[in-house]
Amino acid sequence: MKLAPANAAATREGRMDRLRRERAGSLAMRAAYPAVLQLRIELKFASSDPNTPTPQAHVLYPPARAFFSYPCPHANCDGHFDLTAAVRGAIEGEAPIAQGMLECGGSRARDHGSKQLCLLQLHYGVSATYEPRGKLRD
Repeated sequence: MKLAPANAAATREGRMDRLRRERAGSLAMRAAYPAVLQLRIELKFASSDPNTPTPQAHVLYPPARAFFSYPCPHANCDGHFDLTAAVRGAIEGEAPIAQGMLECGGSRARDHGSKQLCLLQLHYGVSATYEPRGKLRD
């Protein structure tokens, strides 16, 4: 018995469900990074496509989940951007800032049955603000 191929909407919904479960299972920022008061993540996208997604900014506080994987903003793409290493670099590195570029490795359904590499570029910036020394929360 063959299963019907998943359509793009079902595939995207499955990926979003998986990301939601992973986010729900991650530690709170206060547990993962107790000294961090605020984490700011800025996402800017670049593409040759005329419909390039708009920039995004995420500000995370101690109760937020320490989960740093973001789905590609193109609705017909199955890729995501994992910024875990960049966040770790900003928090554990010498400077509380990390910047860089990632390219989406997902595929986009352009028409019925054909897929092409997405190749959307993400230019990111991560900055951490810390509790003053000697004032860590319990």
